Amino acid sequence: MTVSVGLAQSAGPTGGIHGTLFDSTGDPVGQNVVLAENANTHAVFKATTSAAGKYTLEDLPPGTYYVAASAPGLKPFVMKGVLVKASLALKLDIHLGDTSQLNTLGEDRLRITADTQRHNPPSGPAPRTYGGKPDLSGVWWIPDTIDPGKPEFLPAAIAIQKQRLEDNSKGSPQAHCLPSAPLRNGPLWEFVQSQDFLIYISDDESPGFHQIYLDGRGHPGDPNPAWYGHSIGRWDGDTLVVDRVGFDARVWLDVESHPHSDKLHIIERYHRPDLGHLEIEITVDDPGVLAKPWTQKRVADLAHEEIFEYICQENNRDVEHMVGK
Repeated sequence: MTVSVGLAQSAGPTGGIHGTLFDSTGDPVGQNVVLAENANTHAVFKATTSAAGKYTLEDLPPGTYYVAASAPGLKPFVMKGVLVKASLALKLDIHLGDTSQLNTLGEDRLRITADTQRHNPPSGPAPRTYGGKPDLSGVWWIPDTIDPGKPEFLPAAIAIQKQRLEDNSKGSPQAHCLPSAPLRNGPLWEFVQSQDFLIYISDDESPGFHQIYLDGRGHPGDPNPAWYGHSIGRWDGDTLVVDRVGFDARVWLDVESHPHSDKLHIIERYHRPDLGHLEIEITVDDPGVLAKPWTQKRVADLAHEEIFEYICQENNRDVEHMVGK
């Protein structure tokens, strides 16, 4: 990321931010949103990048801003404390990071972007089970985050994340054919629902499935730590509330490489408002790494796809080429 300041094109009481949005390989990212939120008024300003990745946020009242950008398959960019002055244009070039160390054909942002263009969720009412509850069954695209929340990680957790990122996330469990982070969904995943169980199946990790008990049982008194934790669900009206505890110590919390502690407790709320959409609210409560619980909201589209088997160990030639410090 590079930042420089220059005179605005025209004088006036407002300022602006402009620059270029790049992907992890340095190529421009076109037709993508960059937004700035005023820290005091919370007014949000948006700009869409050109085919060359250029963006311009104009007519920004002077003040401090929160600048954010994201693109499918890449780590989101967030920068706080961006100072905008009257009659000045701040140049801010944004480089989005890679969520893996692959960025090869089939794993790159262009493939993921192409997938998003295939989204065409059907319309109609949400299906229901014989018992009258919403049926969450279906194959779902990776969800869009509509509210990322504002996590407040403790200094020790930030230090661990920094070390992992500096090492190019070489130690990521998923890079070694182990399960991915519990806050990760997709790119395709499936719910298979029965009266007593809800099965989650992912299309790109091993073993790629876990079960959510819907039969009224509670968590064991001393749960055996598991990669996906121990999950139980209950219905709150038409919303399924999933409670997850007992995570393996080797799990990474999210694709941003944050850690977790043995106090990790995740609450997921699933609501299917219609046939083609699934609303997801996730609250992470982990006093070992977070100053307070962190909630984010997502929406997934129903996919016209099938889940295919995924064997990470089969012909895996990636690990020997991974580099860190």
